[in-house]
Amino acid sequence: MKKIAVGLFWFVFYGFLVLLLFFHFNGYIAQGLPEFMGNSFLHSQIWFILHISFGLIVYLIGVFQFMPSIRIRNLNLHRNLGKIYILSSLICILSLYVILPDSSCEACKPSQYMVTSLWLVFVLLAYFFIRRRKIELHKRMMISSFICAAYFVSVRIVSQFGMGIFKKLFNTEQAQLLASDIFVWAAPLAVFHIYWMVRTSNKGFDEIYKT
Repeated sequence: MKKIAVGLFWFVFYGFLVLLLFFHFNGYIAQGLPEFMGNSFLHSQIWFILHISFGLIVYLIGVFQFMPSIRIRNLNLHRNLGKIYILSSLICILSLYVILPDSSCEACKPSQYMVTSLWLVFVLLAYFFIRRRKIELHKRMMISSFICAAYFVSVRIVSQFGMGIFKKLFNTEQAQLLASDIFVWAAPLAVFHIYWMVRTSNKGFDEIYKT
């Protein structure tokens, strides 16, 4: 059951990612980069391109990093991909801090800054823990970082199919946008960490974190 759920998640996530890339790249080719990026390549557009490019690297590597078959049978590949994942994440995060002030969704900015900052914290903690051979904590931080990174795809899924719920709960458009934006990353992070705490309490703290 767990394998089916995981497989379904990856299928939906990457299926929607492919659709996003198809429609967005067609739009970029036909109309150019978004207007809020301005006309200066060296000002904002280069950062937008870096964000998209290295974000794709993060997404492509992420699925392989969480495959036990690769992590266990080919540890060197896992480590090398992990280094690329962390470096790509840092570049993507830096580019986000540059382009977020020009974000087209003013109401979403607090949420976008929060999830970007959490992404940075989780990536740095993942590196910190792996350097100290804390494998379980490293794994926990890497999964958390990918949840934050996945926000930039999953937020579009919610905006397409889930906004009706937030329109019923909140009266103003600004509140609807902010609440839906926070939900996209806060809900999966909460579910994941609650699951991890339950797992820890069941198996015992020492057994989970001894390595």
